[in-house]
Amino acid sequence: MNDNQMCIVNSLEDESTDTQRIVQVNFFDDVDAVDIRKTKWLLNKYTDLIDVIKNYEHSLEQIENGMSAYDLLSAEGSVAKRITGQELTADVTANTVLLKDQRHINYRFYLLITNNIYFAISNIRDAHERLAAKLLFLDGMKYLKAQQYMSREYKKGIHGISATTFADKRRKVIENLAKSLKVNRTLDFVIIDYGRGRNKEGEIGLRMPEVN
Repeated sequence: MNDNQMCIVNSLEDESTDTQRIVQVNFFDDVDAVDIRKTKWLLNKYTDLIDVIKNYEHSLEQIENGMSAYDLLSAEGSVAKRITGQELTADVTANTVLLKDQRHINYRFYLLITNNIYFAISNIRDAHERLAAKLLFLDGMKYLKAQQYMSREYKKGIHGISATTFADKRRKVIENLAKSLKVNRTLDFVIIDYGRGRNKEGEIGLRMPEVN
């Protein structure tokens, strides 16, 4: 096994251990390890979804400001790359045609997802948990930087906490958010695909609801 394969295995083991710890302290019987995994994945995608939303809104603003049709197609082509996660090497206009009919539906879908996440985090009662969630997920701050940030007093009433306490707060906030995002059915849109050609962990992603 080479170094890259070893890193992947270690990463999967660390992720599994972290998820198990969250499940062990979970007080909600209807939240399981799969829900925790979906929640962690979704929270880590929040800033990417916000980028796509902002790019689309920027494109709409350019239409209002008289942006040329070709420039608009180019901008949308960039958004298409972010949405699909694929390296698009064909010409930009062709890629945009594929996205054209879906772009506003995607936009509204991502708005729904991100608004639900934001609402759930904003309604966390514990001040330290709410701040940890904001730093890690809404702001996309790296774990160690967020932990160091919260080691000092943030403002009156929110005292500094240790690295161990920060880790506990993070696990607790993920547990609570899993409950909230399952209750409001946001997790229904997060799918783990175990189909042919997938690894045993499956591939996780968002699936838009079908519109009849």
